[in-house]
Amino acid sequence: RCQTAATFERKVARLAAKAASFAELVFADGPVELPLEHGERVNTRGWWHDRGLRNDDEAVSEVLRRAWSEHGPFDGLLGFSEGASAALFYCHLVAAHANSTPAASADGSAGPDFSGLSFAVMAGAPAPAGSALASPVFELPSLHFASAADTVVSLSDSKKCALAFRAAEFCQHDGGHCPPQRAEDVRHLVNFLEAQRDKILPASSVSEFGMAVAGEETEDPRICPDQRDELEALGAMLAPEELYRAAPAWPVRLAVRLRRGEGVSAALRFTLRPAYPQAAPCFCELESDDLALQAHERELLDAMEVAREPLGFPSVMAMVQAAQQWIDEHEADLAARAAGRGDKAAPEDGEDGEEEAEAWWLREEAEVEDALVAEAEAKAAELMPDGADKRGQWARQCGAGGYGKPWEFVVGLVGKPSAGKSTLFNAATRPESSDREATMAPHPFTTIDPNVGAGWFAAPCPSAQLGCQDSCQPEHGRAHGGRRRFPLLVKDVAGLVPGAYLGRGRGNAFLNDLCDADSLVHVVDASGRSDREGVDHGSAGSGSPKTTDPLDEVGWVRREIHLWMFCNVRAKWGSVRKKAKMANAHGSREAVADRLFGLFTGYRASRQLAQAVFEAAGFSLQHSAEEVVAWGEYELHLFVACFLRARFPIVVALNKADTPEAAGHVARVKSVLGDSCIPVSARSEWWLYEQQRKGHLSYVEGAGAESVTLSPEAPENVREQWEQLRKKVLEPYGSTGVMEVLSVAVSRRGPIFMCPVSDFSTLEGLVTSCPSAPAGRSASAKLATMLMLRPMSTVEEAFGALKHEQMLRGDLVRAEALVSDTTDRGSPQVQVLRRDDVLRSHGVEPHAHVLRILTNKKAK
Repeated sequence: RCQTAATFERKVARLAAKAASFAELVFADGPVELPLEHGERVNTRGWWHDRGLRNDDEAVSEVLRRAWSEHGPFDGLLGFSEGASAALFYCHLVAAHANSTPAASADGSAGPDFSGLSFAVMAGAPAPAGSALASPVFELPSLHFASAADTVVSLSDSKKCALAFRAAEFCQHDGGHCPPQRAEDVRHLVNFLEAQRDKILPASSVSEFGMAVAGEETEDPRICPDQRDELEALGAMLAPEELYRAAPAWPVRLAVRLRRGEGVSAALRFTLRPAYPQAAPCFCELESDDLALQAHERELLDAMEVAREPLGFPSVMAMVQAAQQWIDEHEADLAARAAGRGDKAAPEDGEDGEEEAEAWWLREEAEVEDALVAEAEAKAAELMPDGADKRGQWARQCGAGGYGKPWEFVVGLVGKPSAGKSTLFNAATRPESSDREATMAPHPFTTIDPNVGAGWFAAPCPSAQLGCQDSCQPEHGRAHGGRRRFPLLVKDVAGLVPGAYLGRGRGNAFLNDLCDADSLVHVVDASGRSDREGVDHGSAGSGSPKTTDPLDEVGWVRREIHLWMFCNVRAKWGSVRKKAKMANAHGSREAVADRLFGLFTGYRASRQLAQAVFEAAGFSLQHSAEEVVAWGEYELHLFVACFLRARFPIVVALNKADTPEAAGHVARVKSVLGDSCIPVSARSEWWLYEQQRKGHLSYVEGAGAESVTLSPEAPENVREQWEQLRKKVLEPYGSTGVMEVLSVAVSRRGPIFMCPVSDFSTLEGLVTSCPSAPAGRSASAKLATMLMLRPMSTVEEAFGALKHEQMLRGDLVRAEALVSDTTDRGSPQVQVLRRDDVLRSHGVEPHAHVLRILTNKKAK
């Protein structure tokens, strides 16, 4: 209850990942739409208005029957909380159908045939409604999870539900009201599912080929004509000993033997879903006792996916042929691996035994040594300190695909719940209407889905060096301190809680939302009043053990992001080591680097960046194969920590700086982190913006108290609030910090700013011919237009960005830069640039280039 199919899917994401090789999970929404609660933006669902009254049984039955018809048939059920009651109701439907409808007459005409349901899994299941079951009524094997710490469904009620099944297995945990989350519970459930899978299609079937395929007279009438034709074709093309059909006949499950030498068993298992091939693909997995083939399972399955036919066409034979071709082409590698790991060649040092038992890369996600994480983070900070990428080399390699067009910079807001991310989002994006505002409330998880909006930061402006500050007309307006407003995208995602990398809170769904961010702003509660779950204990709670030290908060949030990435890579480390061992044996190191660095491309980074970080962390690319085989857990932690610093520069926003408790914390945290943290009062910035919209004051975004002018008509309460804001925020910190923290987050990636002009004498900005361009780009004005480019962009890439924005046409003929002479205060000089000249910033601060680029065609 009080969830949706999507939220339940996120809660069991770890299970889905662990069982992905042999099981498909389908999620269904309950029929009852629940009213919105405070802070919710999407209605959650339930199965009954009142489970005791059972008034919604017909609606529940309709949902379950429709799910079976459209997505089934199913082998088993998985239900949590009220969903477990729905699963129990499903079992009743199956039992009723079995008692009322003869199996021989099942043709689907009167609704779905529930035959084939083999097991049930329930977590936090309430006691059966309506009666206390004194004896088991269901023959299905079942697995039940329950907790004595569950405050929603008691342990005794869940045990009553288990009594309804004759072959019930009961598992007790201490996690409260939740589906299986701990590593051992998920492993228990996966083992149960594998056991049920092997009952449906026995593993021994690989050695039992030759069993007769069901004849025409015994075929189930529910098998569609396309599947029937494909089965007939397979029977004609394959020998009897190469094809196996499992019972029951529907849905169709079959296995096809692969040729792989004497004494080696290998087969492909296929499940043909009812909608296959017209509307759904077939499901396939490899079964083999060959360790050499198991080591290359991913490559084999990838080759098969390439051969899979589009929907509407049969795929089984094409996939089988692709698999057999891959095996034939890689026979030498498979034989070499088998020779090194077979019975005749025992391991020299027992390492293979370690790999199967105690190897660090085979540990569960929760098994992490905190001391190694801390040591690796400290070493990474030493090797790659914040702001060290002054030349933008990391950023260049990170965004390799984004050159030749303007950089649409994305800042991700991260932090625990209720740290003020949504308030900072609103203050940064300044939405013009309430429907565009992020939900703000002092309780956890006010944000469920990411909020994305256009925000503003302070970019450099060349007008000061060129002596035209008064006449300069930036298209997005001026900013404080001679800078100009420039847009970027701000992404506010759900709050991060300890254990998010294990699936707590929104877990990996939250972390995956950050993959497209260029920099991260970690929003910290500088008051220290809230605990790690985001619960604010008030000003009296500052000394409470439940509250959080802001400096500690900085550490554990970075740790969550680190472990998210580390666990993703560690899960695939076995395949990396196998590649490395093969490279050592055959002298091919490119495969090791390709596999290792390829694991990091999912974070919107290039292999070149991963390679550069690998070397920056002190590892040798030349000896990568030898080093990777010898790596321990610490070395991978170090590589991940260095990659994280290169890929996701993090700036800390010490939010709620206006609270009484914040002053001491801000000074202490800044003494440790230096320029990597900025005092922020997002609430104050939002208040200034709202009062400006109401006409009570005027204010320059990002500036201090001197920029605020109260209106004569401002109410007295506004004047009082302004005085408090001035004393608590603007006087001690100089600004609210909102624009500053975004500006620092952008500068950490070393962007290049370019003002394209048509003439150096007038400095009129180029205009675009694109009809959907911002208004400022449709009319020429002095230094009006600015583009942001990725670090180390060349002149030719700058030209590509102008063509992308339809400011120029044709081919590049000549490029010139207007360079201010700072030595003798002379007039700016024109410098001719080559195509491959790299545009760089001068000094530490960002710099804006004024360029005039000539082509052989005029822009329309």
